Amino acid sequence: MQRRECLRALALLAMTAALPGLASARQNDALYRIRDLRRGTWLTGDALLAELARASAVIVGERHDNAEHHRLERWLIAQLAARGVLGGVVLEMLDPEQQRTLEGVPGVLLAELPEPELLALLDWQRDWDWAAYGPLVRQSLQLGVPLRAGNLTRETIHALVMANQVPSLPERVARAQRQAIVEGHCGLLPESMLDGMLAAQVARDRAMAAALAALPSTSVLVCGSAHARRDIGAALHAEPAPLCLGLVELAPGQDWLSALPDSVDDGPAFDIAWFTPPAVRHEDPCAALRQRFSS
Repeated sequence: MQRRECLRALALLAMTAALPGLASARQNDALYRIRDLRRGTWLTGDALLAELARASAVIVGERHDNAEHHRLERWLIAQLAARGVLGGVVLEMLDPEQQRTLEGVPGVLLAELPEPELLALLDWQRDWDWAAYGPLVRQSLQLGVPLRAGNLTRETIHALVMANQVPSLPERVARAQRQAIVEGHCGLLPESMLDGMLAAQVARDRAMAAALAALPSTSVLVCGSAHARRDIGAALHAEPAPLCLGLVELAPGQDWLSALPDSVDDGPAFDIAWFTPPAVRHEDPCAALRQRFSS
């Protein structure tokens, strides 16, 4: 027990550094600033943490290839743990088979495994960049909080896509989800696959909401931005309603309002938005999809 508490204390010490980026933000610049979209006010880092600590659950939406988003996620989790309110962590990047592995080995032992052994034990899916998510997995293990899968197995997702059945959703939600799927696939997705892709997206939202519901209060779900939206994502299937925090890329010179997604209802797409620099993308993200659908 003493060894485990020592590891946890070291993890907290290493991860509760000053809030990244805010010290360099200018008063009239939205970059690295935090906006409470419900109230129309700007928040300090401490005020954000107070909001998160009061929430029944927290959903954090990222751009998967943005390293700054991963860094901010780790900072948030460390801060909530340091305040003694972190109930657990749910990751979109983990599936139920990997969760069974996690449950079979004490987290303190997993946290000490060398990278190759931990990767092999988890049978980590190479679609998820381990350099981005490995530190988040190890952080959760070091903190000794429950770490849960938010995703479905590949087999389940494939079966949903192939069945191509329209899920039961309010029409305005379904329309927005379809548009997000089309845009996320660079407009290349065949119309014949759209219903199945939508079914898989909704099933994953429901799985994430269920994983959060199974953990103590103030647990954190880390997922893609679309899943984190209050109006169309996992929050629709969660009770009580979680707090939805979007990590939103803001290009140089861009107005922060234009960086936010349009909501399908009268409320904002996220409860709170944290504006960050965009990732540097040297390659065309649509190139691989073009090749796939042209072959």
